[in-house]
Amino acid sequence: MNYRKLKAEISGWISDGIISPSQGEAILARYDGEVPLYKKMSFWLQCLAATLAGLALFLVISENWQRLGWAMQSIITALPLIGAQLFSLWQERRQRPMAAEVGWFFASLALGANIMLQAQIFHISAYYPNGVLFWVIGILPVIWLRASTVTYLLAAVLFVVYLMMQLQHNQFATISLLPLAVLSIFAWSKQKWYTFLPLLAVVYFFLLTLLEKWDIVPGGFIWNLSFTIFAVALLQQFSELAENWLRRILLLMMLFTGILNMLMTFKYIARYSVLSSVSVVALMLVGVSLLVFIFQRNKLREKHLTFILSGNILVTILCMWLQRYLNAGAEERSWYFIRIAENVVYLGAVTGVLFHAIAARAKALFLGAVMALLAWALIRYLDLFSNYLITALIFILSAVALVLMNKMWEKKYEA
Repeated sequence: MNYRKLKAEISGWISDGIISPSQGEAILARYDGEVPLYKKMSFWLQCLAATLAGLALFLVISENWQRLGWAMQSIITALPLIGAQLFSLWQERRQRPMAAEVGWFFASLALGANIMLQAQIFHISAYYPNGVLFWVIGILPVIWLRASTVTYLLAAVLFVVYLMMQLQHNQFATISLLPLAVLSIFAWSKQKWYTFLPLLAVVYFFLLTLLEKWDIVPGGFIWNLSFTIFAVALLQQFSELAENWLRRILLLMMLFTGILNMLMTFKYIARYSVLSSVSVVALMLVGVSLLVFIFQRNKLREKHLTFILSGNILVTILCMWLQRYLNAGAEERSWYFIRIAENVVYLGAVTGVLFHAIAARAKALFLGAVMALLAWALIRYLDLFSNYLITALIFILSAVALVLMNKMWEKKYEA
């Protein structure tokens, strides 16, 4: 099937009022998976070419910038933006949506350069992160009206950069709710992994700027753990996200949580597991996530992985809370509880994944869990190298566990 021709036909049907824009998007989404990868790559290569062309143009202008008067500088700065917009409108009229998409993307890049250069030309001194915010707001109409994925990705990156700038200056702007809303609606409408993950980054840094506004300094592991379980609850709302990508994102979160578990088993890092001033907000995120799981318990997808991941986080937070009351005595002994508990939590989560993989006959997941067990044994070896008896015991138990798991797999599924 010629996907490009289908897309042009659908644009015509929408223009003639035969179908609605939402119906057109549904038709395209149905056949998107049949487009060969090499045909999709051409669009992204064109976007990359547009980016490189834009950078080259700005470098040429910069070389001769000081020799030009302010009026000529202003006109030259505006020309790429106007030219890109005219090109995009022309391609829209010719019903060439892919070429128009590249044009609008270049126009979005040109808008940012225009904002920065015009401010420099006229010596406009202001709070400089606002330039990035205005850039994001300026390209929101392209995202909203054209449902442009590449422009959405650009806006998400720019918005994260802006929020990171805000964090450095301990600032929060109410108007930043506008980009957050548009990006969230777009990600919800598309429900793809490449729209969900950027949204997750945006939400993470947006919440951090809110904490800064409230003079709450996030610290320790409690914030990252609570946001992870919140991300799981948010992921479950994307009911149209492909099952395989839902599973991959959950596994990615499990990997992140496992790394945190492992870090908290070390003496010099375990101290950061103490609950801090951010704990109340973090626990509120956990509470909201649990309410989502309770009300949607019959609609949850990948329930086993969701419960294993959420259980890991909840038990870890409980252990961190108990650590507050056990943090007494010598400094070296005061973190023993959380260090031992996190070893148990990590092994419990890996065991849960192993049994789930066996039940689901997911060999790749089974082998991944086995590798996680081996990684734990190796890290404990490096950590406890001076204690030969404990290290030897860990290796023996790991070897026995591997043999038993191999026999279990062979007996059930390879007999």
